[in-house]
Amino acid sequence: MFLLALCLNIFYILVDIWSFFRISGIKIKVDFYFYLFLLLIFVVGVIDFIWNISLISDALEMILFYLFFKKYGDIELILGSGIIVGILDLIFSIITTIIMKVTMLNSNLNVELAFGLITLILMVFFVKRFGNKFKIYLSNQNKNIFLGVLIYLYVSSAGVSFLYLLDKRITPFTLFFTIFVIVQSVFAIGVYGEMVYVQNKLLTQRKQQEIRQKQRQLEEYADYLEKSEDDLRAFRHDYKNILNSLKVSAQEGNVQEVIQKLDKYTETNLNSDALLKYKDVNHIHIKSIKSIIISKLTEMYNLNIPYNFECRSGVYNLPNEIDELDLVRIIGITFDNAIEESKALVAEKHKIRSADVQIMVYSDGPGEFEYEIRNKIQNQKISTTQIQQRGFTTKKNHKGLGLANIKEIENKYPDMSISYTIQDGWFDFYMVIDTEDGEKDG
Repeated sequence: MFLLALCLNIFYILVDIWSFFRISGIKIKVDFYFYLFLLLIFVVGVIDFIWNISLISDALEMILFYLFFKKYGDIELILGSGIIVGILDLIFSIITTIIMKVTMLNSNLNVELAFGLITLILMVFFVKRFGNKFKIYLSNQNKNIFLGVLIYLYVSSAGVSFLYLLDKRITPFTLFFTIFVIVQSVFAIGVYGEMVYVQNKLLTQRKQQEIRQKQRQLEEYADYLEKSEDDLRAFRHDYKNILNSLKVSAQEGNVQEVIQKLDKYTETNLNSDALLKYKDVNHIHIKSIKSIIISKLTEMYNLNIPYNFECRSGVYNLPNEIDELDLVRIIGITFDNAIEESKALVAEKHKIRSADVQIMVYSDGPGEFEYEIRNKIQNQKISTTQIQQRGFTTKKNHKGLGLANIKEIENKYPDMSISYTIQDGWFDFYMVIDTEDGEKDG
């Protein structure tokens, strides 16, 4: 019987180790696994087998898991995985204790061993079924909240286990406390689940809204191209008649009449602002870059911010070493900064300096990419060194992370060079990526 009890304790430790690795996803060498098993046998197993105080042995086990593996992943993941194992041990131990006391079989070692084996099987099934979900909960944006719920569950379970350790009988107080803890635990889990559900729903709605907004922008761009094509076709159809009419006026020496007719036709048939809204965007053939530029040009057009976009040559490829999303982030941040500054200038029309944004994109091959954006500014005394520091901003209620984030991106790529210039009321951001020079130097 002694041997069976010892084997059961060993199995408990093996299942705990397996459960921890299953939840945390940590991969280690087999020999390290063996050393950990031996350590837990001597430290945890001895305490649990000799003194039969599972509360202390479970706590020690969690501490050892954390100390051994804290460098293998996020603290929340390692600590949470250990706590989950401890909670399961305590819960199954409490259930076994209650059943044994209710059935008056707590003195029967054979029944206790049988229940212990059943709880091991249930624990393996539970971890196998929900282990991956626990890992996700301990790695997502709500991991700290989930870890807090786990700590609460462990403390509650430990409190119930401690009561049963002090009192060998099931009293009304222990029964009430057990039910109270169960209700509180279910409530805590329910609140967390509801919070995650609401958060995911809001995130889904936000993503759908962004998709709809991008779709509207692309539809607007398509309409713009169709309108430009129609205007060009109409102009091509009419230009011979227009030229003949102007030719007669010119031959008669009536230059003023020629000018007036041209102005009238331009004003009536060609809306210059609308036609220049997406000028040169068709030369960009990289969807993500094209999409962010269309989005920002649309925003500036709707805000009545004067701008000019220039991309004379076709941009078909980006340098292979550069992450496309990093360029999208840089373009988005710099556009946002220019728009914010321009909004302030548009709002204060009495200022001498008016808003204006100039954007240029250029590529001369797959290994080269240039991007420049210039905008009028109010304060010409801004330090180009300060604006790149994390937290520095000239905007009210703004965290000042934009250009600091760009600096971090620049540090990732040796072939990327970024410069900032403030001169004559203009702020100039210039970025060049040239991997071909790097290859030649190599």
